Amino acid sequence: MAEPLKIRSAIATDADAIHELHTKSVQELCAEHYTPEQIAGWLKQRTSAGYLPGIERNEIFVAEAHFEIVGFGHAIPGEVLAVFVAPDRAHQGIGTALLAHAMDIARKNAQWVVRLEATLNAQKFYERAGFVVIDGKTVRRGGVYLPVLAMECK
Repeated sequence: MAEPLKIRSAIATDADAIHELHTKSVQELCAEHYTPEQIAGWLKQRTSAGYLPGIERNEIFVAEAHFEIVGFGHAIPGEVLAVFVAPDRAHQGIGTALLAHAMDIARKNAQWVVRLEATLNAQKFYERAGFVVIDGKTVRRGGVYLPVLAMECK
């Protein structure tokens, strides 16, 4: 029997757990698509405090299973900014549930197109949800350049 999953708005005391989950997710789930140097640079300047503005604006939400944070998302009207799942919980439907919640937020205010920038490893996940690649681009994070995919869903 699958354990119950609860998605709720993040609160300030979740910031450390979100940061730890985000770090592990990038290190493990992105390792086949990005070099160790890219991953190290990507994560170098991240801190728990960096999540607080999004939490305070009620844009970040978490997925909990048995009171443990197993994923998080970040969305605003028109855009999904993040969907990350704990590496040991990947492929259990958590990302799908987080993306559905993110899409509810992104579609507010009659948005017809939702955009996001996907990491290379997440392309197929987003395509299964109806997103299409509209452009390949490079973003700078922590002094390194990372290829990402601009995607949208109508």
